[in-house]
This record gives sequence, structure tokens and C-alpha cells, in this order.
Amino acid sequence: MAVRFTIVLLLLSLQVFTQTHRIDSLKRLLPSLTGPSEINVLNSLATEYYFYWLHSDSSFKYSDLAYKKASAIHYDAGKADALCIRAGVEGRLLGQPVKMETLARQAIEILKDENDPKRLSTAYYYVGVALTIQGKYHFAEALFDTAMQLAIQSKDRLSIGWAEQGIGFMYYKSGKYWKSFGHVMEAQQIGKEVNDSVLTTLSLAIIARTFSEAGDPQTALNYYYQAFQYSMPFIRLWAHHGDMAFCHLQLKRFDSAQYYQELNMQDLATQTTDPKIRKKFEPFSEGYVIDIQLAKKQYDSVLNRILPRIQTLRQTKDIFPYMHSLLLLARVYQAKGEHQTTLQYSRELYQVAKEHGSRRFIKNAAELLADVFATQRKGDSAYFYHKQYTVIKDSMETVQYAGRTALYLAASEAQNKIRLLEKDKEINGQQLALNKKELQKQAQLKNLLTVGIFMIILISILFFRNIILKRKNEKLRNEQEQSGLKRKAMELEMQALRAQMNPHFIFNCLSAIDNLIQTNQADKATTYLSRFAKLIRGVLDSSKNNLVPFQKDFETLKLYLEMEKFRCNDKFKYELQADADLLQGDYKVPPLLIQPFVENAIHHGLLNKTTGERQLQVKAELQDEHIIYSITDNGIGRKMAAQLKEMNKPGQQSYGIQITKERIQLHNRNGIDTDLVIKDLEEEGIGTGTEARVCINCYQS
Repeated sequence: MAVRFTIVLLLLSLQVFTQTHRIDSLKRLLPSLTGPSEINVLNSLATEYYFYWLHSDSSFKYSDLAYKKASAIHYDAGKADALCIRAGVEGRLLGQPVKMETLARQAIEILKDENDPKRLSTAYYYVGVALTIQGKYHFAEALFDTAMQLAIQSKDRLSIGWAEQGIGFMYYKSGKYWKSFGHVMEAQQIGKEVNDSVLTTLSLAIIARTFSEAGDPQTALNYYYQAFQYSMPFIRLWAHHGDMAFCHLQLKRFDSAQYYQELNMQDLATQTTDPKIRKKFEPFSEGYVIDIQLAKKQYDSVLNRILPRIQTLRQTKDIFPYMHSLLLLARVYQAKGEHQTTLQYSRELYQVAKEHGSRRFIKNAAELLADVFATQRKGDSAYFYHKQYTVIKDSMETVQYAGRTALYLAASEAQNKIRLLEKDKEINGQQLALNKKELQKQAQLKNLLTVGIFMIILISILFFRNIILKRKNEKLRNEQEQSGLKRKAMELEMQALRAQMNPHFIFNCLSAIDNLIQTNQADKATTYLSRFAKLIRGVLDSSKNNLVPFQKDFETLKLYLEMEKFRCNDKFKYELQADADLLQGDYKVPPLLIQPFVENAIHHGLLNKTTGERQLQVKAELQDEHIIYSITDNGIGRKMAAQLKEMNKPGQQSYGIQITKERIQLHNRNGIDTDLVIKDLEEEGIGTGTEARVCINCYQS
């Protein structure tokens, strides 16, 4: 611990020396300059105090002087630069996003008749940041798009990098962190190329926060370490060590969590002497302290920290700290049993969260309101808010799962993109434009194939390992133990079959979703990605149990059919029917029992059919103490399917149906072959389809 503190002190000393040297050099240069050159140096000094010395009054002093001198000589570029610097200080250092927006819009007005797309891009960027801090994400998105177009027009790499960072920041703050990743990854890459530490560190910090939001604290820490290598004062406050403390807390590294929280408190004391900036960032540095006080039920201490600043947050419209403070106040008063005050802050939080579309805080407010109204025996109101809480909670869990998947896909794509760009630096621009898209597709396909092959090899190793163990144990056990081992082996085969879920099916689903993404059908891609994720989760959940509720198994089958129809481009129709008693009762069945018959019906019967409508019908009926499944297709029939299979894949054998037959016999415990009947449907000797009929014993929990 002592070594860490020593290293930190050495870095801070070096940092202070470097910054002092820069500021002193600029100040010595000033007396010899006049006109635009003098104004540019004044703005440079303001920027130094903005990002490196973190002193608002000094930054305002030089930017105001630059604005005054620029106005005197009608130097519009200098005026716009001064306004943008002041806007950044107001919004980022002092928590005044409304003032930030006003100043940046003034800069846009000054530059509207100037042919200066680079500066105009910067002004639009600051308006976008101000709107994002206020929670006006839709309006911010349009401003950042304009900033990007102007940056591209200026052909300035740094301006493009800042526009990318702004778009990523907006997506992160709006909760769409998987969309943020690609933009901030590009921004930090540009920052490194042009040697801009501010852009690089800001982008790395946002990347870290996207992984933290996605529930991957270790990856988040890796990016935080990269960001803090630059040891910038602004970053040490904005992407503070408290974020790293929270990541270590998630990983249950409590000593490290305490260390980084203490370092966070030190940063606030050492990185700036400006009391206004300290007041802005103090709530963030106290986050861990407040959590401890809440855990120890030190409610008055929490109130003493939050109440004095709540009115200021209402006025500044710094949305996230405002909503977070309202949530803490409501929870403290709820713990103290002061229900009316809890109701007051919960309603305020609910209204603000609704206004800015923050689903996380809407969920928290709805939960608090439901609890308060339940305590007050107001059943209708309690039910209303509890229903909202439940709906948002379930929706957020689904979105988070899909979002996490999308984030890792975006991360993989971004990393591949960077590697391709580095590899092809020497290729001229025309060749890069022609080949870039094809190279990306090849990289993605290679990754998917590698993963698929790895999964198949792993499953094969596990499968054959189980067979070898079974044969060795059969020599040492009696007939009863052999019977038990056979049952165990069959269960393992069943799990292997379920876990495999046909790698071709998984690969084709992902390829189909990737095609939607490539053709800019983002909404449709998101819908099918969510369904695919839900199907895989259902299969994995079912594989843990020998029996699952009928309704859950039926829902998994429905999802499987939806994805099969989607990846087959709607080449067949299907109909699912089940008795109401089965859907409403508490019957349990072996999971995914009829899936192999459904898969055979689709791929061997229906998809090989060249004329007419392709129709699949699946029924589940309750008869006495049995469930009767019937799977009927109007495909080409088993005889023709077998001939086609022999032509296309001679000698290949499929064990899916045989394994399923043994599962049925084990489940029914009777060994009756008529529990599974597969019948060919014919008309005048020509195959018109296949019907599989499965009978299993049903159990009630």
C-alpha cells in the first residue's frame, strides 16, 4: 500500500511540474504577441486551467480576456473558441449544463457565416454534451450528427475523434452502452494517433463505464488502468477512482475497493484548489462513504450530506446526480418510517425520471411508491406502481441481457476493425475503401467458425469421455449398478443433445441476425437477438432438470420454431396447439423431448419439398394420465428424405431419434415400443408427409 502511494505522489509531482512549465511558457510568450496570435494564446491558457489545473476563475479570466480582445478586432474564431472553453468549464467542472448550452449556441451563432467547419463542429459538440447532461438525448443525437458531418467536411482527425466521443457519451448516458462502444473505441484510437491525451483518456473512461454497466468489472478495470496512465487532473475527478473502487467491490476485493475510495478522496483534495469545482465533484467522491453510512443505518449523517445540495441540483438540471440524490433521500426516509416525506421524494423522482426517460430510476421510484402506498393500505395505487415496477424490471433484465451480448459483439467488431486498419496502413485509400467491408466479414466469419468448431470438439470430448467411463464401470458393478449407470449415461447423452442444440442452428441464427445488421435492419435484428437469447437461456435452464413445467417446455418449443422459421426465411408455416388443462395445470415433462422430431420434420420433410405450401402441425393432448404429442408435416416423406440424404451425405447416421426413443422408455419405465409411432402419410403410393406420435407419462408437482 505504501509503495502505491509513493508512486502516485511521484506521478503527481511530475504532472504539476509539466503543467507549470506549459503555463509559464505561454505567459512568457504573451507580451510579444498582438492580434489573433495573442488571442489564441489566451485561449490556450484558459484551456490549460480548464483541463489541467482545474481552476474555473483562472480559466474564465483568460477566456473572457480573449473574447474581449477578439470582439475589438472582429476576430470571430477567437470569440467562438473563448465561448466554447467557458461552456466546457460551466458544464463539466461546475455542473451548469444550461449555461453550457447557452454559451455553445452563442458560438454557433457567431460562426454561422464563417467557412470554418472545424470550429463549428466543436461548438455543436458542446451543445450536444450540454443536452446529454440534461437528459435530452434525442436532441443531443441530432447535434452530434451535425458535429460529425462538419468534422468530416473539415478533414480534421481530432474533430472527428471528438464527434465520435460525443456520440458515444450520449449513447452511454442514455443507457445504450452497446451502441456507445464502437464510437468511443474509434475516438480513443484517433486520440492516440494525434497524441491528444484529453480525447484518449475521456474515451477510455467511457469504455470502462460501458463494461461496468454491462456487469463486467474486470474488463472495466483494464480500461480504467489505461485511462489513469495519463494521470490527467480532469480524468482523476470525472472518471474518478471511486468508479474503480466500485469495480473492486463487485469483484469482492474489499481491500482494493477501500484503497481506491481513499485515493478518490485524496484526488478531490489534491487535483484542484477551486472550491466551486470541489462542491460539484464532492457528491461523487462521497458515494462509497454514503453507502457505508446507509449500511450502518446512520440516516442523519446521510441526510446532512444530501439535503444541502438537493435544491442546487434542481436548479442546475445536472440530471443523474439529481435523480440519484432523490433516490437516496426517499430510501433514507423510508427506513426512518416517515412515509409522507418518502412519498414526496419518490413522486419527484418518478416525475423527473419519466420526463427524461430514465427507466432505471422510473423502476426505483415505482418500487418505492408501491411500498409506501401498500403501507398506507392504498391498494389501487400500490398495485398500479407495483405493476409498473414489475414490467420495467422484466424489460430491463431482457434488454440488459441482449445489450450485454450486443456490447461484446460490438467490442469484438471494433477490435477486429482496429487490427485491420493497423495491418493495412500502407494500402492506399482507394484499396482500403474497396476491401475494408469484405475483410470485416471474413474476420467475423472466422471467429464464428472458430467458436463453432471449438464447441463441437469440446462436446465430442465430453461425450466420448463419458462413454469410456461407462465401459470401465460396467466391468466392476452388478446388474443393478449397470442399470443405474445406463440411466445416468442416457441422462448425460440427453444433456449433451440439449446443450448441442445443433451448432448449425446456432450459427445460422447468428448469421441471419448479422445479415439484418449489415442491411441496416437494426430494430428487427434486436428483436430476433432478444428471442434467440431467450431461447438459449431456456435451453440452458431446462438442461439442469430432468423434468420441467409443460408450459415452460412448450414456450421453449415455440421460440425454437420462431427462430427456425426466421433463419429459413419463412419457407414454412407452423401451428402449435395444446390442451387448456396442460397450459393451465402443473404438469411436468422431460425437456425438449419432441424437438428432434420437429427438427426432422422441418429439415428432412418440409425444406426438401419443392412445390405447394409447407405446413407443420404440433399438438399436445391430455389423455387419462398420459400426454400425447403428434408432429405432422406435409413434406416429402421418410422414404424420399432417406434417398436424398443418401445422395447428399452417404453413410452418415443420426442418433437423435434413437436417443429420444430411449429417453421415452426410461421416462415411462415400461419399454413399450408403441409409445413412439412414426407413420408415413401417402396418397396413391406417393409420400405426402410424416406423422410422429409420442406418448409419455405425465407427472403433477
